[in-house]
Amino acid sequence: MRQVVSCLLLAATLHTVVAASEDTADLEALVSGNSVTPALSGLQLSLLRNGEAAQGYAFGFAQLGTQGKEPLRRDHKERVASVSKLVVAIGVMQLVDGGKLDLDTDVSEYLDWQLRNPAFPDAAITARQLLSHTSSVRDGSAYFIAAGTGSLRDFFTPGSPYWQNGEHFAQARSEAPGDYFYYANLNFGILGTLIELLSGERFDQYMANHVLGPMGLSARFDPCEIPASQRAAAFRKGNEPGSWSPDSDWLAQVDGAEPQCFYGMRSTEFANGFLATYQLGSNATLYSPQGGLRASADDLIVILRMLAAKGELEGVRVLSTASVEAMLTPDWTLNAAGSNGLSAGEAQPGGPTDGLMTSYGLSVHRIDMRAWGFHEGPALLVGHLGEAYGVLSHALIDPKTGNGIATIITGTAADPANSAPGSSPLYRVEEEVLRWWLQQKP
Repeated sequence: MRQVVSCLLLAATLHTVVAASEDTADLEALVSGNSVTPALSGLQLSLLRNGEAAQGYAFGFAQLGTQGKEPLRRDHKERVASVSKLVVAIGVMQLVDGGKLDLDTDVSEYLDWQLRNPAFPDAAITARQLLSHTSSVRDGSAYFIAAGTGSLRDFFTPGSPYWQNGEHFAQARSEAPGDYFYYANLNFGILGTLIELLSGERFDQYMANHVLGPMGLSARFDPCEIPASQRAAAFRKGNEPGSWSPDSDWLAQVDGAEPQCFYGMRSTEFANGFLATYQLGSNATLYSPQGGLRASADDLIVILRMLAAKGELEGVRVLSTASVEAMLTPDWTLNAAGSNGLSAGEAQPGGPTDGLMTSYGLSVHRIDMRAWGFHEGPALLVGHLGEAYGVLSHALIDPKTGNGIATIITGTAADPANSAPGSSPLYRVEEEVLRWWLQQKP
């Protein structure tokens, strides 16, 4: 108990760090927008120096209400998008540490059904492949199933409403399990299922009890567990969700009103009624393991701090050193011909995001900063990026020095893809944030 309390105190202390020594004018200018990057609804940013929490900032607004704009604070929590995958990987690796999961065993042995790509019926799909996006699983037109409408297995069962002509599997002969990198959110629906089956706990509760709580974090995968006073919405300027219109007002995309507790469940009362009969391992996509974590930039810095310390935080052993090293070690690297994976992430190849993903660990994005045009600072950053509902997020660390940055942009006034390109596959506003960080004095 004393160890957990010390972590709670650590997390609380992050909110009181004074940042008077840093010049924030450039960050505030980014929030206002300029000729190169669009205005932002909000920006949280937190820094790690030599493995220790340093400065933190919050600009912009968290919610729009009848009383106007509620200022964004450092303790507000946002949907951090795919940075969630890094956190889920910690939960998976805990199961490895506990001897409940072998990364290279056919996951069908843990499921109560066989997961096989019909194009490669003799090739096992493993947890390692799911974590490294080399499983041959594909998102298709949907990678989540609403409460009460089906189960995860339906994605992979011919004839089911979610089979979608087999589009959840790769079919090209060069894309067999283990051979080809293709970023797919559905991998994490499967991993969430494995967590439930092997732990005997609902996915969101396992993550709260064993990953987030022991690090002293109140971040959660269930937004209904976040107090309304700490929820920050994701925004775009637009007339309808999912599109930008820079001359329109800011429009909340998610968490702006009553939150959706789980996919297809809008209120805690309905969620509790449904979850009373929920069968563990039937549909972990309900909890958005691929992107549904609600956290602050300060929360993400605590997670990076744990990784920098090789799995231990204030006396609490969250992961074994071996598991941290396995996560950070490259499991896939783009070959010289570019023929063993799709480097554009979720974007179409042949565009400005080519080169976004060229090396990947176990749910860890490994970034060659020199290839991205960053000629100062670390040559390698590891962590994860995120984008969804207008949010742009980062949790990145230099594994050699323990210096890191966590960023959550809560929304942009215009489509960031339309900004003038910089030197990297990132959106220009993301690149400018990283350049600001690299210019800061130690």
